[in-house]
Amino acid sequence: MKREAITIFANGKKESIDESCSVANFVTGHGWKATQVVVEHNGRVLSRAELTATMLKSGDSLEVIVPVAGG
Repeated sequence: MKREAITIFANGKKESIDESCSVANFVTGHGWKATQVVVEHNGRVLSRAELTATMLKSGDSLEVIVPVAGG
């Protein structure tokens, strides 16, 4: 069975991804380490456990934030 592509918005950009993609897979697939980012999914910040459990759906919105220390 062929998997369908869906469209999401990540950091304001439209992206096509596999329909069975979790937030954790999306994050690592884009070169981020899940332990070093904060992810907002449809306006709600996800816990570390929710990154793996949350499957992306068409129309979802993600903001991946990389905290920076310094001053």
